[in-house]
Order: sequence, then C-alpha cells, then structure tokens
Amino acid sequence: MKRIIMIMGLMCLVILGMNTARAQTEPKTSEIEFAGENWKLEEYGEAREKAFLGRQAMFLERAQLTLLGRDFSEGVIEFDLAAEQASGFVGVNFRDDANGNGEQFYVRFHQSGRPDSTQYLAQLNGLASWQLHAGPNDATAVELGTNQWIPIRIVVENDKADIFVRDMINPALHIAHLRTDNDEGNVTFYAFERPNMITGAYFSQILVRPLNAGEGVKGEPREEPKVPDTVVKTWQVSSPFSESLLADHFILDQSLLDSVTWRDAKVEDNGVLNIARYTQIAPEQQTVLVRINVNSQTPTTRQMDFGYSDRVRVYVNGSQQFYGNSQWRSRDHRFLGTVGLHDAVILHLDAGDNEIIAAVSESFGGWGFLGQLNNREGLVIRP
Repeated sequence: MKRIIMIMGLMCLVILGMNTARAQTEPKTSEIEFAGENWKLEEYGEAREKAFLGRQAMFLERAQLTLLGRDFSEGVIEFDLAAEQASGFVGVNFRDDANGNGEQFYVRFHQSGRPDSTQYLAQLNGLASWQLHAGPNDATAVELGTNQWIPIRIVVENDKADIFVRDMINPALHIAHLRTDNDEGNVTFYAFERPNMITGAYFSQILVRPLNAGEGVKGEPREEPKVPDTVVKTWQVSSPFSESLLADHFILDQSLLDSVTWRDAKVEDNGVLNIARYTQIAPEQQTVLVRINVNSQTPTTRQMDFGYSDRVRVYVNGSQQFYGNSQWRSRDHRFLGTVGLHDAVILHLDAGDNEIIAAVSESFGGWGFLGQLNNREGLVIRP
C-alpha cells in the first residue's frame, strides 16, 4: 500500500511512515469499530484497544487507523493524544488519497518545547516534504509531555486550517493555504517512531464532524521571511532516473539528456521547487534534472546561491561544478537538512545561451531545489 512505503526499505522513513513509497512488508489489515466509527486498521507493529490514564483508548505502534464510510472535506478533527515515552511521530493525515497526496499534521514527542515539536506538511505523489517547509507556519514549539492527555483540534475550511494543540483558543498553527489540490479524502491516525525506538501512542475521544454554524478558520499567519525577487520562480524538471547514472562522471552525458522528458515547474510560495509535485519517486527513480537557460550578452562570471534536498550535482554547460549532500543526519546527528540559500556556485557564463542544470536526488524528508541569481544585469533567465 502506498501510504507506508520506504518505512521498511529506508530506516529514516519510519519517522513519517506515510505516503512515501510501497512497503516491502505488507501490514496486517483488519476492520474494527472504535469511538462509534468503523475503521481500517493496518499494523506493522501492534495495535489494540485498552485502558490508559483512566479512559478507553486505541494504542498504535507502527500502525495506522483509517476512517471508513465517508470522506472528509471541511470540518473538525478532534482527538486526545498520549504517550508513555517521549519518542515518536504521531498524528493524522486528512484529505488523503490513494495516490499518496494529502495533508498531514504530527507531533514529535521527543522535541517537546522545541520549534519543531509540531509539524504541518503536505505529502505529494507519495513523498513528505518537511525539509522544504520549516517556517513559523509549518512548525512551532508546544510543550507536549508524557503520561497525560493532550487535546488536539484541526479545523478545516476551504483551503485553510487552524491546528490547536492544548490551547483550544489560540491555534498553534494557522495554515493559510493547504498545499495539496485535494478538496476531500481519507482521515488516518497513525503512530510511527524514530529508528530503534519503538514506543507507540494512545488516541482517545476521536471525533470527525462537520463545521458547526459560525465555526471556521479564524487564525492569522505568522510573518514569514520575504522571498527575494531574485529567486528563480520557474524551472524545467526532467522525468526521474537512477542516481547511479551520474556516479563518477563529471560531464553530463548527452544521451541522458536525450532520454528524459521535460516539463515546466513552478516554485512554492517560499521559493522552493517541490519536485514531488511534478513526479513520483521510486527506489531506482530518485533523481531528476532541474534546469534553466541563462542568456548572457557577454562572457561573464556570476554567483548562484542555492539550496537542495537531499543531494545535488550542479552543471554549467554540461560540466559539473558542485556536489553536495544535505541529507538528514548526513553531517551530524542533529543536522536536519532543511532547504535554504546556504550554498553557492560560481557560474562562468559564455556569451549567448548557457544551460544550468542541477541533478537533485532524494532519500527522505523532501525533494526540492531553490536557486537565485542576485546580479541579473545583462542576463535573460528562462526555463
């Protein structure tokens, strides 16, 4: 099933565990009744109904619970959450479809009180994207705590959402624009853990309902950094291929360029190109080419600042000028690999057309590229 892919194949994907690629081990599947609703239960670990902290609850450990019989469009998703240990990624998908597209909110118990203790993201074509969206409207600090019930309420109206955690008056997160194109879909609760830390979590008092009269999204977005005008807004993205085709080659093979297909692609509102919006990842199809054409009036040298996830090779007129690895934990155990304008490459441009290509490879957390040229004098940039 598409929801859990790469969990078993790639250790890192245990943490998000939803909608990323087809699982190598199929889950144990059953239909159950809980909280007055019918559910599809999928277990990679353990799931059972049991008493916890004075109430009846559903315990999920590497498992997910999908509401049956009705799609969710607008409305309210309410539940209480508890964990015995401060580890894990526990939350809910909504407007979720069979193609790996949906909205997701989860908490990181092990990051309680830190800026990334909560997280909203979109999953597109089976790939989560938290490394591409780490701003103040995507994640925020909330004290979580263990062995206590934490109330959560998600209010969804049109393409907006307010997400409340503990404080039911002021939303922890206000989502001004939900990032998928889905206007309805499944509701799925889940609990997955960090690698080698199997703990699980408890859900109780689950209620999925329509909006009441006068009820709706009322939050306001936090201020975000302005996207520079010099950020490239449109790229061309190739069809995916195996990263192994680029290994030990420092000149981009023309036969590879001839073998792929291309499409125009727009960046997100934060300037980052979310590659998963335009193509689907697979175990041997985890790399794409992202390109622009830079026409220069004269031979010149310019700097391109960029960010990427997870690995990148940058080519100027077919010659490799940069290689980088920004994968989660690739540099130290706290390295997140979030995308920003942290790297730069010097472009030695010829007079006339110059092809700038980034080969971007993905493993976990978001497949993206961000680029800008501050000095555009005498240049024409097009996809």
